[in-house]
Amino acid sequence: MEARTKKSVKIIAVVLAVLIVVMSAVLGGLAAAHYAKVAQTEKMTLDYDGGKLNVILMIGDGMGVNHVKAATAKYGDLYFATNADYSGEITTFSRDVFGPTDSAAAATALATGRKTDNGRVGQYKGKDLKSTTEIAIEHGFATGIIATEGVDGATPAGFSAHTSSRKNLDEILSDQLASGIDLFFGSNVERYAPLKAQIEKSYTYVDAFSEIATAQGRTFAAFDEIPLVSDGESRPTLASLAVAALDVLSKDEDGFFLMIEESHIDKYSHDNMLDEALGHVKAYDNAVRAVVEYAERIGNTIVIVTADHETGGLQYNGETAAQLSDDMYTKGSHSKANVPLYVFGSVDFDFSALIDNTLVAKFCQAAISAD
Repeated sequence: MEARTKKSVKIIAVVLAVLIVVMSAVLGGLAAAHYAKVAQTEKMTLDYDGGKLNVILMIGDGMGVNHVKAATAKYGDLYFATNADYSGEITTFSRDVFGPTDSAAAATALATGRKTDNGRVGQYKGKDLKSTTEIAIEHGFATGIIATEGVDGATPAGFSAHTSSRKNLDEILSDQLASGIDLFFGSNVERYAPLKAQIEKSYTYVDAFSEIATAQGRTFAAFDEIPLVSDGESRPTLASLAVAALDVLSKDEDGFFLMIEESHIDKYSHDNMLDEALGHVKAYDNAVRAVVEYAERIGNTIVIVTADHETGGLQYNGETAAQLSDDMYTKGSHSKANVPLYVFGSVDFDFSALIDNTLVAKFCQAAISAD
């Protein structure tokens, strides 16, 4: 009996060893294929022959194709989905082999044209990656960052800071205050109010919407929230905040770059709260309309509307407004789904039906750097 037991143990050990070897080979192959894909996207180049443009990049955090379809079912046609000069999709994968991207890696790709590991902001292997914002500043552009959450969130940080972890909030703020970016507008005033003295060494600090128009120099605005409907002077909507930013930035004769994030589509999708998430898709759409109309008035401006990733694995199969439900979510995390891309403005560049998120950064940088 003892000999038979030892034999069984040996057989199990051999089987396990074989399985480990096989799995290592499979996983190694997957990793190699993934990194080859990463390298291929980073080598993509642009054939852009157009002139210098003001660039406005709008990001609906967590907004997938099915979020747009569901919001259309609830509210009717969305402005950005029916009026864009170009529409397509972008891929969102990061350097993470197994999971979908997070907001930090996605923002870094959209801001720098380079892939990084999940959690990292504007860096890869400890090396800072130059962002579109920094390139814009080098070319004399005015620059701005807007988010409906605090501007130290992963997406705005990707365009304004460099750090090994999105959790390094103090390091992100320090980078932002030294960045030379002309304006930061966001919420989370409870974080920033105690830091007012630090912020005011570099920026005019405001916490009421009515103060923005008269603020002198670079401006850091923090509100308790960016609501779906404004309550007056203290709490602006994303649309009104975007217009206020454009009133400032468009005065620069050299041009401007502005990144605008609607942060809460992601937050509510993590919690599988569809009605609330779609409310923020609609608020994002209102902001897009206001921004595009402003861009058309001043001219020489391109507006790019997209997302960093999809959140919730949302499924949509033709449901009516009455049939929409939280059960249409399939997870509480990010997915690997492609996200929508809409472009407003005439440009001498042929977007394909599907591009990688790194190419968004490369186009923005080409438009800013053009002679």
